[in-house]
Formats: sequence, structure tokens, C-alpha cells
Amino acid sequence: MTLLLGVTLLFATHNTQAAWVSGHGGNGVSLMRRQDPGLDFLLANWIWTNEVTAGSVGDAPVGSRPFRKSFAPPQGKTPSHMNIAVATDNIGILYVNGNQVIVSPDWLNPQTSCVPLISGTNVIALNVTNTAVPTLNPAGLLVSADFFYTDGTSSHIVSDSSWRFTAPTIPVGFQSPTFDDSRWSTAISQVGYPSSPWDAITISPLVVGNTVTFASSQFIWTNELPGPGQDVPAGPRAFRRTITLSPSTVSVSAEILLTVDNEFSLYVNGRFIGSGTDWEVASRFAVNDIQGPNVEVAIFAVNTLPGPAGVLASIKLVEQQILGCPTAVNVVSDSQWKAFSGTPPVGFQVAGFDDSRWPPAVAEGNVNSSPWTNGVTIPTGTTPAGTPITGAPGGPARHV
Repeated sequence: MTLLLGVTLLFATHNTQAAWVSGHGGNGVSLMRRQDPGLDFLLANWIWTNEVTAGSVGDAPVGSRPFRKSFAPPQGKTPSHMNIAVATDNIGILYVNGNQVIVSPDWLNPQTSCVPLISGTNVIALNVTNTAVPTLNPAGLLVSADFFYTDGTSSHIVSDSSWRFTAPTIPVGFQSPTFDDSRWSTAISQVGYPSSPWDAITISPLVVGNTVTFASSQFIWTNELPGPGQDVPAGPRAFRRTITLSPSTVSVSAEILLTVDNEFSLYVNGRFIGSGTDWEVASRFAVNDIQGPNVEVAIFAVNTLPGPAGVLASIKLVEQQILGCPTAVNVVSDSQWKAFSGTPPVGFQVAGFDDSRWPPAVAEGNVNSSPWTNGVTIPTGTTPAGTPITGAPGGPARHV
């Protein structure tokens, strides 16, 4: 099924859905203080064109249909950003203020996005296609969105009969915020969510930034290294990397991919995160609720026997701002890290530790460089934390 949707959302309309916590805004719209709960479709309706009947799910012709919803903020409110989830039966392309944002592949895989908004009226538009199965079949659009304002309040918007559509053709430029949809008809509300034939749908968490990989990472070690991949003394060493956060960041989450030849314990702002003892299998850790102003990553790395040694890391930090969409920062192991030769000093893993006199780490080569040419296995899920290794902060004492 193909559907093309263009929607202009007017906060002044009584069809707008909003939860009330702190007080009512103007224009009949209720506002709530920002809490950023996960999106759901509970108040949304499956909508389509007048090719179906209100209050029931019927078969619709194959083809694309445009829908639009325009949102004018209540008096005194300035839009900041929007979190939106979209499910389409079958394929949908979402535009916000004329810019393509996401593609919805089918109704079983709703897509989510955070979108910065302009200060005035914002326009959502969708191109949804009802594909042939083989001919007439159910079609629908389901939307849930939270609009956040610069004062921290928000409005909740869903797909309902206030959205506009036209059929059967799709006008050129329908997704533009300046497009005139005043002669379009209002959408047909088929059934509320969750209803047959679509039933309940799981909305995945918002994904920010790229997948964490070792593609840009370098094996690093201390300045004891005579040359890339060459032998270094056995024993523990310390590595640190400090990332300064934006002043508007309120919290940070991290995904960390890490392996060390031979073993390690990992700390973030002094908190033990996990350990690993096999460099051929990387560890993947998820760290939530990191508080700034910095993220300080510390690694207790051990070369168990004289020979090659290396630290390979890739980190994605997702910063949640006071206002606006979360942003991703990627950090990899390279010569910007600090590396301490010899037994790591007490407290090196603690936030605020002064590593200003530590020399930079020495880069050895990428994930497939010698002597690591066999590569590293990347886990798909998170790695159990385990306990600190011998000699690491919080772990058993190391006996020499």
C-alpha cells in the first residue's frame, strides 16, 4: 500500500491531544513539563483517505496518498524540537518542514526521529504507499509526536481526523511548508490503536548517531612501544580520555566497544563498567546516566607476558540537552588518549584526576594490523560487567 501524507498541525485545534501536568496553555491546548517519556500510539488513530469508511477497516486502492498536518504554537510558546514515531501500511516517507526525515518500511517497523523545529508553524507531511497484495487491501497511517517548547513544556500530537489529505494524485511540492492544503479533505479515522488488523506495535527507542565499530579505531599503547605491534614489557598500564560536554547537556549515555591485548578493566567517571580477558573477542558495554561536565574514560590494561600489547576502543556518547534533540559524539582510541607507563597511580580512574603530565598514547595500527591480522570478533549484545581484574581499582591485589 502506498500513502503520501502531508499534515499541518495547528495547536489551536481541539483535536490536538495533550497531557496536562503543570497548567493549561492558550488556544485550548494543554501543556506538560518536559519529561521525555518514550513515545507510544495509545491515543492515535489509524487514518486514511475517504476511500475507506470511518469507524472500520476496509480495503483501499493500491497507490500513494498525501497527508498534511500543520502546527501553530500556542501564544507565547516557541517550538524547540519534536520526537515523532510513524507506522505506515505499507511504505511511508516522512517530511518535516519540507525536509525528508525518515522512511517507514512497513507498519510492523515503526520509525522514530527527533527533529529540530522552526519558531513558527511547523508542517508534517507524509507520502504513504499502499502496495499491491495483490489489489485492494487495508491501508493506514499511525503517528504519535511530542512537540517541545523552549520553556520546557510540550504538546502531544497524534494521527486523527484533523489531518488533511487529497486523492488520488499527489501534488508537486505537497511536503513544502508553504503548500496550500486549505481545499484538502480531512482524514478518515478508521480505528483507534491498538485495533485489528494491526493490533499492538512495539516502538523501538530513538537511535542517535552511527553504529559503534572499530573502523576508525587504532590500537594504542604507552611510549614504551619501540614500533607498531612490537614487544613491550609485561605489566599493568593506565589509559585515559576526557571528553568535555556541552554546557547545555543534562545527562549522557555511552556505548563502548573495547578490547585489550591482553586484559582490562574499564571505568567511566570512576564507576567500574566491566572487564575483558580475551582480545580476540571485544566487549560491548552500555553506560547510562553519566553526569558532566566531563566524561572521563579510564582503562586499566595489562600485558600479561612480554610481547605485543594494545588497546582498541570505540565510544559513542549520546548527550541529552536541556532543550533540543540528543546529539552523538564518537571517540576512538588514538594518540589523543593519555597513557601512563608503569604501575597506574592510585585514583587514576576517578573523575577529575590530573593526567596533564601524562604523555600521549602511541598509535600502532588499525583493527587488522599486525600482529592482530586475524581481526576481533564483535559481540551483538552487551557484555556482562563481571568484576575488576587483579590489580585494577576495586579488584584483588596484584602480587609481583
